[in-house]
Amino acid sequence: MARFIIERHNKRTPLWLLSVLAYFPFDRNKSYPDIERYAMMETVLRYLVDFTYKRRNATECLGVTHSFDVRENSITIKTINDVPYLTIHLIAEE
Repeated sequence: MARFIIERHNKRTPLWLLSVLAYFPFDRNKSYPDIERYAMMETVLRYLVDFTYKRRNATECLGVTHSFDVRENSITIKTINDVPYLTIHLIAEE
């Protein structure tokens, strides 16, 4: 079984980050089968890249304004200056 762990890296939480967490596509407290792990990580990455948020008077896409460090079991959202904001881990449980 696997489940999500979300780790925030900064003290001041931007509004877009709260929106990402509020509309996260999976339940963070639920355990999921190991067979679906890669499909779930791909779904989360697609959700983050296509996520749009309002900044000042414009709507911006998270995939354009931020960079993503994607590994086998984690996705880290960083600014253009490589400052991490959020890490989403998918850990295996026994």
